[in-house]
Amino acid sequence: MAREYGGPGFDLVEQVTRTIGRYSMLSDDDIVVVAVSGGPDSTCLLDVLHRLSTKHSWELHVAHMDHGLSESSEAIAARVSSDAAAAGFEVHLVKAPGLEGPNLHARARLFRYAFFETIAREVGANAVATGHTLDDRVETTLARFVHGSGTEGLAGIPPVMPAQNGTRRVRPLIEVRRSATRAYCDEVELAYDDDPANFDERFDRPSIRSSVVAPIEKRWGEGAVHAMATSVERLRDDAEALRGLADTLYKELARGEGGEVRFDRSGLNPLPRGLRRRMLERAVGRVRDRSGGIDQALDALDKPGGEARHFDVAAGAAIEVARDEVVVRREAADQ
Repeated sequence: MAREYGGPGFDLVEQVTRTIGRYSMLSDDDIVVVAVSGGPDSTCLLDVLHRLSTKHSWELHVAHMDHGLSESSEAIAARVSSDAAAAGFEVHLVKAPGLEGPNLHARARLFRYAFFETIAREVGANAVATGHTLDDRVETTLARFVHGSGTEGLAGIPPVMPAQNGTRRVRPLIEVRRSATRAYCDEVELAYDDDPANFDERFDRPSIRSSVVAPIEKRWGEGAVHAMATSVERLRDDAEALRGLADTLYKELARGEGGEVRFDRSGLNPLPRGLRRRMLERAVGRVRDRSGGIDQALDALDKPGGEARHFDVAAGAAIEVARDEVVVRREAADQ
């Protein structure tokens, strides 16, 4: 597996180098946990980071989770672990407990990242690297459009996520097309397996891939996918700018914390609706407002003060819009 920096696949290695530098993903001497599923994306990622590690002195650890969701998962886990061990990597392998029932992908994802972060803590890693590509980023944003996400959600998969317990998540392939990772593996003769779930249209991203992205690319060419990725990047820039502004305003306008937060209407009303929403969302916390309580409260703020109005949000949270103030109450703090 050890190859010099140049040679087969060099163009992709150069792209990954630019991406890592652009987003300051990794530094010299970092310890990195590389999430390897056995598919072409993560297989490509591990090989490219290995090639670059000779220059940057990275210490790479391989982490693989056997989700047990397909008949071939055990064989894939065995191949990934044996190939990685033969290449000289320390391998961390776990099999998930029986993952069944609704929201299967979401629960598998939570379990997977908990495993990666556990390994990262054990080895003192600075980062967990995953094989998300430009295609993943576009598909995620389109899927969130379908579900009515706000700006933060539509910004999709970030190239870098802030450190959790000292370990950040990085996506060095985020500017690389999925087809390029497969071509890379074929060019340098790396073994990989395709996850059947990636073609199962019961799930959002495979369905978006075949029903939305493929027709767009067929009609307007590959440049259209790159253009959508550019739009996603701009959404992320805007979301980060709004988040920073909202954080500053929240510190100035919000009174109280925990179970009850108050705002003077004289402070909220002059703000654009998008910033008012962020004030209320932050006060409410991370809940899914399926009932539209936040939107109803925002509509109430547009009307002259009168009798207090009460709006249920979710998870025991509620917003009261009164003549002079807005009160957000919740059962427990989750910020």
